[in-house]
Amino acid sequence: MRLPLNSIQSRIALFHLLAIGIAAILVPLANYLLITQSTNQFETRTLRDHATTIDRYLTQTPQGWRLDLPDDLRALYAHGLDGLSYAVVDAGDRPLFVSGPDADAAKAPAFAGYLAQYSRGDSRFYSFALQRGSGRDDVWIKVSQDIQHPDVIFDDIVSSYLGRIGWFTVAILAILLAIDIMVVRTALAPVLRSSEIAKSINLARIDLRLPEAGVPRELQPLIAAMNQALDRLEEGIRLQREFTSDAAHELRTPLAVLRARVEMMPDQEDVAKIKSDIIVMSHVVDQLLEMAELEGTGISAAGKTDLSAASADVAVMLAEVAIRQGKAIALFGAERPVWVRGDPTMIFRAIRNLVDNAIKHTRPGTTVELDVKPNGSVSVSDYGAGIRDKDRDFIFRRFWRGDRNATDGTGLGLAIVSRIAEIHSGTVAVTNRREGGATFTFSLPLAH
Repeated sequence: MRLPLNSIQSRIALFHLLAIGIAAILVPLANYLLITQSTNQFETRTLRDHATTIDRYLTQTPQGWRLDLPDDLRALYAHGLDGLSYAVVDAGDRPLFVSGPDADAAKAPAFAGYLAQYSRGDSRFYSFALQRGSGRDDVWIKVSQDIQHPDVIFDDIVSSYLGRIGWFTVAILAILLAIDIMVVRTALAPVLRSSEIAKSINLARIDLRLPEAGVPRELQPLIAAMNQALDRLEEGIRLQREFTSDAAHELRTPLAVLRARVEMMPDQEDVAKIKSDIIVMSHVVDQLLEMAELEGTGISAAGKTDLSAASADVAVMLAEVAIRQGKAIALFGAERPVWVRGDPTMIFRAIRNLVDNAIKHTRPGTTVELDVKPNGSVSVSDYGAGIRDKDRDFIFRRFWRGDRNATDGTGLGLAIVSRIAEIHSGTVAVTNRREGGATFTFSLPLAH
């Protein structure tokens, strides 16, 4: 199973955690080995010094070996001070001189020149052996010390290190990990700020660029490349908007001239069809101009608008259109002003497009209902066929129409509403009604 390493911070934190975990094991272990080595060296030096001291008072006579220790040393070893004892043994490991009847050194191994350990019952001992003489008359001076004697503090340090100092080391490493995470977060702060700015880049704020100041050197080429890509994208969008606007303006004048000439012709069936087509084309051009205006980067949603008044104006404006088609418009909830944040002209356009769309789709003999609510929303309901589930994700796209063969729509009306809602930090949503038809709800932030 792979670990979720979806961010630089999580990867760095994980790798540092592994490094600190390994260090938490190796550092106490290395210290333990170092202290053990130092302890052994200290014990070796101590026991060798004792063996050398005893050797100074050991002499060989014709009658054999003789040991003449001063009284103070004899008393020291006799009482087993610091757990020390000695034994002088012959080549056959038979004791010649011992510090006392229970001298532990008598059982020590005779390995010359280095520290050894051995056990007697439940006790453990350090021992050091010094060889004196050679051949059949040689002797061994063996000195031992009880490791578990209360005065042997170095062994206590070694035995308790991992249980005490080890945990202390782990705590320090944990603190270092926390500091390390803080350092990583601080180092990545410019990257996070760039990410927040990148989230804010949209068609309304295409002029935003990612800051290069304070960004880690390794990421500066990436930031520069992204800013260059945004420059090219902004230029392309600007050219597209200019083309749409210019094309719509160029089409508007010839259409107006053509309409005027057609209206001067004698009335006949073909002329009526041409007039209808011209009206549709003029409507498309007008909506193209609206969309081009909405895509401008300088549009501001400042100010406030009375949603009730805007809805009433739309109802009055389109009432005659609805009546000519055998339909009606009803307005509810507009008794009191509902102030929302936004540009009056654009909000009027959004509501007008919703009502115009509802008039086209509601059945003859039914009513398009506008309902203004105090929460800053207006709902437009019709008695048409409703919205199919498969079409919900597409109805707000430009030039999209559910019926590709229809000629009474441009596919821009709902796209304009969605764009106006986006500019005003609002929303537009659609639901189907139980009694048939659809309800479009256009919501805006309330003005305070």
